[in-house]
Formats: sequence, structure tokens, C-alpha cells
Amino acid sequence: MAQGRRAATDGKRHRGRARWLILAGAVVFCAGVLFLLFQTEPVEVTQSHLELGGGQVFIAGRVHNRGDVTRAVKLELHYYDREGHALGLDTLSFDNLPPGATQSFRGPAHEAGTIADYSIYLNEGRNPYGN
Repeated sequence: MAQGRRAATDGKRHRGRARWLILAGAVVFCAGVLFLLFQTEPVEVTQSHLELGGGQVFIAGRVHNRGDVTRAVKLELHYYDREGHALGLDTLSFDNLPPGATQSFRGPAHEAGTIADYSIYLNEGRNPYGN
């Protein structure tokens, strides 16, 4: 009888240890993925908002180069109406964004009342796979 209990206890202990190892492996994997994502996306838009002034609306914000080399990036500013329909697109270029630099941006003026929402796409050019 004592042998049976010991085998059951060892089995529970083994399953508990396996669960902790799986959990530890999952945490290490997630941390690695986040680290790699941080390294592969060195430029980010840190702030953005719609500005109203003089009957005009603008998208304004800041872009930051977290990388250690000068980057060339383009911001695509997409505009939407209240129903979510696309209204247009403007492109802003930053040809030489130095490492560690933060630069303000302001898109072209548009008539106020037409734009209700926006999105910003950060384009750093083609990736190593050609797309």
C-alpha cells in the first residue's frame, strides 16, 4: 500500500515540475519575441493627434528613432470619415533621422469637419524578403 502512495505522489510531483518547466519555457519564449520585435522596429511614432485650427485639420505628432543608425522612414497618414470610409492619404518623409532623435511632424492641412479619424503607417522600405 505504501508503494502505491509513493508512486502516486511521485507522479503528481513529476507533472507539477513539467508544468513549471513548460511555463518557464513559455515566458522565456515570449520575452525573446518581444526583445526581437523591439530590435526590428527601431523607429516608432511616439505621439499623434488631430489638430484643429483656422477651419483646417492636421495630423501632428512625434517620431522617434530608437536605433543606433540613421534611418530613412516615411509616414503614411490615412484619413477616415465618421463612418470609417477612407478619404485619402498623405506621405511625410524623414530622410535622415539620426539615432536617438525625436522629430515632430505635421501633415498637410485638410478642411475641418470632413476627417473624423486617422491611422499612421510607418514605412521603412522593403524588408530583407523583398516586400
